[in-house]
Amino acid sequence: MNISNFQKYQIIILTVIVSFSFQSCLVSRCKRPRLIGYIYDESTNKPIESCKVGESLTNSAGYFDLKEIRYSQFTFVAFEAPPLSVNEPIYKEGYEKKSINFLNPFSGGMRKGAIQNMDTIYLKKVVIPVSN
Repeated sequence: MNISNFQKYQIIILTVIVSFSFQSCLVSRCKRPRLIGYIYDESTNKPIESCKVGESLTNSAGYFDLKEIRYSQFTFVAFEAPPLSVNEPIYKEGYEKKSINFLNPFSGGMRKGAIQNMDTIYLKKVVIPVSN
């Protein structure tokens, strides 16, 4: 079986096209960037210790640090990064519930090591009505 030069070029071009199309099939996507910040009492302006933020607790300075979460996704060349939606609950007994919420339409493509500084979040104490 004798393959002509034209057929050899076709095979080479096909091989190059197929290999380039599968170059970016498995990509790392950001599900949640690393979230850092502080939780403070709104009335006293003091840090709240042991406040649950997502899966972590604040330290004595009210500081929290949620680790970055990533996942792998099969994709094809020229596909856009998915939107990034973050919703992390904040809870401390005796305080109103709050959550960290934000949406970025193209942040699923953030590079590894992405950090989002949430700065200082203030919580209000729950007022319990006194009944006679």
